[in-house]
Amino acid sequence: MGQSKRYFESGGDVSVAQAAIPSLAGVESRSETTAIPRIYALLLVAFLVLSRWFVAPAYLYYFDSANFALALENFNPALHQPQPPGYPLFVALTRLIDVVLDDPQQIMLVAGLIGGIAAVLVLLYLGTLMFGRAAGILAAALLASDPVFWFGGVTNEVRIFLALGMAAICLLGWRALTAPERPGRLYVLFAAIGIAAGFRPIETWLLMPLALWIWYRTGRSVSRLLIAHAALAATTLPWLAVVVWSSGGPAAFFHIVNEYANSQFHDTSALYGAHPPAAWHMALEALGWTALGALVWIWAVPFVRRTSLRGGWRTPAAFLALALLPPLVFSAVVHVGDPDQTLASVTVLSLIGGALLSRLLAGFDSSRVYAAAALVAVAHISSFYRPPFHLAEAASYGAVRNVDRMTTAAIRAIDSLKRDGPVTIVHYGSPVTFRQVEYYFSDDYVVALPGSPVQRARGSTFTYFQHRSVAVPAGAAGKIGPGTRRLICLVPGNTPDGLLPGWHRYGPVFVLDKPPQSEVNIGEFRLIW
Repeated sequence: MGQSKRYFESGGDVSVAQAAIPSLAGVESRSETTAIPRIYALLLVAFLVLSRWFVAPAYLYYFDSANFALALENFNPALHQPQPPGYPLFVALTRLIDVVLDDPQQIMLVAGLIGGIAAVLVLLYLGTLMFGRAAGILAAALLASDPVFWFGGVTNEVRIFLALGMAAICLLGWRALTAPERPGRLYVLFAAIGIAAGFRPIETWLLMPLALWIWYRTGRSVSRLLIAHAALAATTLPWLAVVVWSSGGPAAFFHIVNEYANSQFHDTSALYGAHPPAAWHMALEALGWTALGALVWIWAVPFVRRTSLRGGWRTPAAFLALALLPPLVFSAVVHVGDPDQTLASVTVLSLIGGALLSRLLAGFDSSRVYAAAALVAVAHISSFYRPPFHLAEAASYGAVRNVDRMTTAAIRAIDSLKRDGPVTIVHYGSPVTFRQVEYYFSDDYVVALPGSPVQRARGSTFTYFQHRSVAVPAGAAGKIGPGTRRLICLVPGNTPDGLLPGWHRYGPVFVLDKPPQSEVNIGEFRLIW
């Protein structure tokens, strides 16, 4: 019992930490404290692979997924291949996977698995380093099974790298903080931020407060700060130059990014002019999705006394606060549209939860720790399949299943209808996005009408025609492709049949055979032969 207790309570890179954080002195040697349980790590990897693979949708999940699939052939943020600001290192990773796999959905899934496995294993090591093996084991279990992390791993895999970037920077940051006499660690930290930003550019801003605080705590040397920023520039400028060049130059790049930010943020962020109710709703979403995974451990907070946090708590608390607050504030105030956009803060909360639960288990043997890890994983799995509150439904198995069912039905219906000859596909408010339709039917004419049959858009609109947007006045919508023998219209599932007179329903789509040689009216729009 005594040996097992020491095994799980030891932690911290304390062989060099005493100079920076004297309160951490007196803990076991680094070689004894940082080894991670290999069998447990393999079990985590197996859980991640199996849980994601069997839940993953059959086709590209949403708009962004199709953008990344298009970027496999032509990287151009100006064409939203992928969407701005470009995510060049993630595209590079998917292209490497593309050498082995030729299915875009599987390519994205494997990329998400690579990032997810790395994030969980890094967090396992980080938790062990900061708070002991029990904390590392529990933190890794919390993140691996977190509903939001699970959701991101099967829907929009690039966001998994928010978790990996946060875990990796926290690990490198803690090592730099506990070894102020080794400035190379600070330089590696700043260089790693540039790499993380190549996967998710926003991470430069989310991670920089923590990095600057670490620099301040480790000597405040101006020369070290300059070298650190040079390291950051060395890992940022290469991929940034590729993005800018692919977008058409600096002016075009900044225009594209600015327009994209305005289009994404203006309806929900008060900073971009959104109405207070919408801004307040976005803040609630940010808090709800971030805290979803914390429900399984938040009850432990009142039972953990500050004196039980071995080695002092102020420095780790400040470290974790500076890691948690920037992404949480960004999500609440600037932008969050989907649950997995909160994964940077979710990762920090998983580490905090692992540390708190490990304090409750101090003195217990290893079997109790692994049992607790299994219990929190089961609780998270339950939340993924049975969301505990309304906002959690957006990060649930039900959300993945519903989108997958609609997408699969629409794509298979169009595939079947195409067998009789060329078609023109009209997208009119369907939850299956026009970008998915464009990707899977790139040889056909795709016309995207603004709004929906129930809530029609008015004023200036955009019609998307084979991956290119052309502004047209309301009431004119584009041409029916030459040779077309059949029109297919994708609309919301609750659209009444009478809204499209003369069309017949074929599964989830409407079909018009042998269209007239003049024009076809769809709502207030017309398609010209």
